[in-house]
Amino acid sequence: MSHSAPGSRSQQRRRVEVNATTVLAVLLPLLTLAALVLVRPEAPATVGARPPTLTSLSTASVVCPSALDAASPVLLSTAAAKAAGRVTLDDGADTSSAKLAEGEVTSTDAVDGPVAVTGEDALAPGLLGARFGGARLAASSCPPPAPDQWFTAVGAGARHSSTLELVNPDTGPAIADITVYRRVGILDVPRLRGVSVPGRSSVRLDLGAVSPRRGELAIHVVTSRGRLSATVLDTYDELGAGSSSQDWLAAQVEPSTVNELLGVPTGRDAQRMLVVANPGDSEVRATLKVITAKSTFAPEGVDELRIRPGAVERLPVTGPLADALAKDALGLQVTTTAPVTATLRSFVGGDLALAVAPAPVEDETRVIVPEGDKQVLVSGATSTGAVTVVARSASGEELARTRAEVRPGQGVAVDVPAKAVLVELVPERTPVVAAVLVRGNGATVVPFRPLVLNGLVPEVGPGLP
Repeated sequence: MSHSAPGSRSQQRRRVEVNATTVLAVLLPLLTLAALVLVRPEAPATVGARPPTLTSLSTASVVCPSALDAASPVLLSTAAAKAAGRVTLDDGADTSSAKLAEGEVTSTDAVDGPVAVTGEDALAPGLLGARFGGARLAASSCPPPAPDQWFTAVGAGARHSSTLELVNPDTGPAIADITVYRRVGILDVPRLRGVSVPGRSSVRLDLGAVSPRRGELAIHVVTSRGRLSATVLDTYDELGAGSSSQDWLAAQVEPSTVNELLGVPTGRDAQRMLVVANPGDSEVRATLKVITAKSTFAPEGVDELRIRPGAVERLPVTGPLADALAKDALGLQVTTTAPVTATLRSFVGGDLALAVAPAPVEDETRVIVPEGDKQVLVSGATSTGAVTVVARSASGEELARTRAEVRPGQGVAVDVPAKAVLVELVPERTPVVAAVLVRGNGATVVPFRPLVLNGLVPEVGPGLP
């Protein structure tokens, strides 16, 4: 039989008390965390952003840019099936209304400045607008407000200049931050940071006055507050000896590794310039291919183009590339090792035309175009499919309907009657990129873009305690 020495039981008790305190100090935080998990068992281990959800569109706006040389009407339509009614027009000073019906094109009274057009209920989805003008053929679709837009091949010099127009369709103020890229990297322009646009008004920024310089530029327009529509009017002037011409430069939604620049006006004196902007932090290599109805091919003797990080590079289109584009080409494909933006500028017969990479479309879409000889140009198919092109007059009369097969690596050109002002494109089984090349007193390119048919509601979840 063993015996404990006097005082040993007390010492054991003290040791037990110390051990229990230590255990509780470790367990209590763990129990607390376990309780929180039990209260919120569905909470993820990490909190991340969730994609927004689609909702029906009850109101939508498009903004038509200022007229060119003189007051001109804006042209409006709706792609919403069987929709009819009135939309609101706001030029910043007065409001009015215009009657729309699906499949028809409405011409408004002539005005000088930009016009915000708002449709509600049945006239909100698929709202379309356009503006034409100039001594030579020029056209612009009326874009909806967008938070992020790219414009490549803008100028700030005497021969080539561009004007950025920001329009705020709402009553509250909006703010834009504009980043300028040049050949040697980002250009610091303090005046283009935090550009404020009061409600129901517009701001025009002549880049040649804000930061005059030679060379090709690209701008990235980000709306940091409110809503803004951005358009660019481009001017090319043969100083001293030749013609001056204007056309609108369409926005590119985002940089891409494949840019298909559709629309190549032809002529003996054609001058072309390819401009590519690399917003990334690594050098990019670009491969150039010509898009035709038979194939997409790289002409012999055309070297790879290299674009430095955060910079803009230009390539005068000469030699084998110019020869290939002059022979039934539909466009130019620019394939790169990282996402870029790109524009092909053509100056033919004293007229300016600009080809920008359109956003891919998977569903029915429409554009309003000027009268004149025209072709719908299609490429970018990822699998074998088809497109249906429907041409209508302003009154809604169907003038032509053509269905054409599309395949990867090939383009398609569909002739459209000269009197057509509304062109519908319906892809089947594959996304495509497409634009309308219009010829008359000069040429202009109008890209198709996806219709705005739904609204987006951000996903809001509970935050951390």
